Amino acid sequence: MDWRGWLSSVFPRSDSISRPLLTVLLVYSFSSQFLPIEPYLVPYLTTVKDFTNYQVTNFIFPVSVYAQLIFTLIMAPASYYLSHKVMIIIGAFGLSLTYLIAWCGQSLVAMQIMQAMLEGKCNIYGKAPFGLSIAVMSIPAVMYGFATSSRLVFSSYIFLLVLEEDYQIMTSLTQTVSLLSFVLASELGQLLALTDSSYEIYFIISLVALIVSCASTFLLPADSSSRSLSYLTRLGNPSKGWTATLKETWGGKSLKILSVWWALAFAGVSLVQNYGTTLFDAIDSHSKFNGHILAISEAGGSLGSYCAIYIDKFSYRSRQFIYVLGSLFMGIICVLMGVYTKIWGAYLSYVVICTIYRTFSCLVSVQCGRLLSNGQFILLFSVNNFAGLLIETLLQAAVEVVGLSIYSQFIAFSGFFFVATAIFITFSCIDYRGDESNKYVLTETGPEGILTADT
Repeated sequence: MDWRGWLSSVFPRSDSISRPLLTVLLVYSFSSQFLPIEPYLVPYLTTVKDFTNYQVTNFIFPVSVYAQLIFTLIMAPASYYLSHKVMIIIGAFGLSLTYLIAWCGQSLVAMQIMQAMLEGKCNIYGKAPFGLSIAVMSIPAVMYGFATSSRLVFSSYIFLLVLEEDYQIMTSLTQTVSLLSFVLASELGQLLALTDSSYEIYFIISLVALIVSCASTFLLPADSSSRSLSYLTRLGNPSKGWTATLKETWGGKSLKILSVWWALAFAGVSLVQNYGTTLFDAIDSHSKFNGHILAISEAGGSLGSYCAIYIDKFSYRSRQFIYVLGSLFMGIICVLMGVYTKIWGAYLSYVVICTIYRTFSCLVSVQCGRLLSNGQFILLFSVNNFAGLLIETLLQAAVEVVGLSIYSQFIAFSGFFFVATAIFITFSCIDYRGDESNKYVLTETGPEGILTADT
């Protein structure tokens, strides 16, 4: 058996990138997500650091959410002024420092503050220990938000390294490896939990992986200087600034429509993931498989990301129709999760919706990148993900204000997907009618088909 030929068919390689660089990209993708401590941060903060669940959920975690929302929006200008590589390096070191502070923070500074708070001591103002201890733990929360946002830079950075026909291959491979790393880290965390291992073991393994991640960032090539200089030159022109750049970036109707789907799908699936474990607990509070199901859902997403390589051409030939089906299926699955009160049905539905989303998100990001006419990839990723985060935040606030039961919440989520499907169909019909004036055709260039615009 020709093992090299078999491996080449299973793991397609980009022709526009060297094997050493491909290895560096995959090593970074794997090591940056191999964090067995991440699912156990809440029990760690509440048992070892002596925070309450109320403090964690209301004072610490919201800081990371708001920080991510802000940093997602400013990643584009930061990447152009400092370069994509610099932002990736800062993000990798920021994530490492986040976990280092979370591990050693109280032993260095906050332990004395927490001790005073637990003993009921206070200074002349009476509130300093509580506020200062929360502030100490909010620092890594902000850094975590920044590090999470910097992953967008890596996703867009890949498009600067390869030719257009290799966008899908590289995006799928890096996302597949990242999700697979998350699965392995989660299962390792489960194994450590079963053996009653110390949290130090979790942190040591996570920090070793992050050190590898930091080292690999220095091996990445620098950005294309022509792109950055051209962009900065336009910014220096008073007649053409951010507003003009935004209009130029989203100039095509198809790109606008796909960006709407990107943001809406991101928001909807994020809500499903946020409330998934709550649904599992409501159906069967004694189930011990929740953690494994979350890992399996990411494994399904990894498989879906890989399969995107082989359905890439079909997604272009179908125009926006495939995304209509995607959002429709996700809406139907949410209905099933809301009405079918069997734990294994909920598990299966959760895995399926996560797999569908990962597949389509991998496809839509590449298709948007190919439709982009000015090469502002980080701006595309930044704004689309910011829109998705903003919609998610608003919807989550609405759900909490209304006070729906967990089953009614998933019915509401299905309604959101159905509305998104209707909006997408409407926009697609408008785009189809104006197809003669702004039309995208599939042309064959060698072995790969690429999407181009008639000019």
